[in-house]
Amino acid sequence: MRILGIDYGTKRVGVAIGDIDTRVAVPLAVLETKNVKLKIQNVVEDVRKLAQEEDAESVIVGQGGHGRMEKKVQEFAAQLRRFVPVEIVDEHFTTVQVERAMKGYGKARKGIDKDSAAAALILQGWMDANI
Repeated sequence: MRILGIDYGTKRVGVAIGDIDTRVAVPLAVLETKNVKLKIQNVVEDVRKLAQEEDAESVIVGQGGHGRMEKKVQEFAAQLRRFVPVEIVDEHFTTVQVERAMKGYGKARKGIDKDSAAAALILQGWMDANI
């Protein structure tokens, strides 16, 4: 079974793909949010398409913020649930963890996107805890 991991942000949304059999999550894509009024709807549609293309049966969404950001993540997850099962997990500081790790890579970090890497970290953590 394949699963998508999501690091939801106000400007960019990191996406990762994981496989239950191999228990490995890897960065997949970064989605840019465009129209302010349609941000969530655009991202929901993009994630739905990715889930279909990748044969993903569920989605793990990271939530690290409170207040307004928490509400946005909850709204995003609710809309996405119309198409695919969604689980929300705690993801405090995953982007910070990725940024710290990338500092040690030097030139080798070119081409590594922190948002999709954070999504992979969220998904890997979920798989490690639940599989």
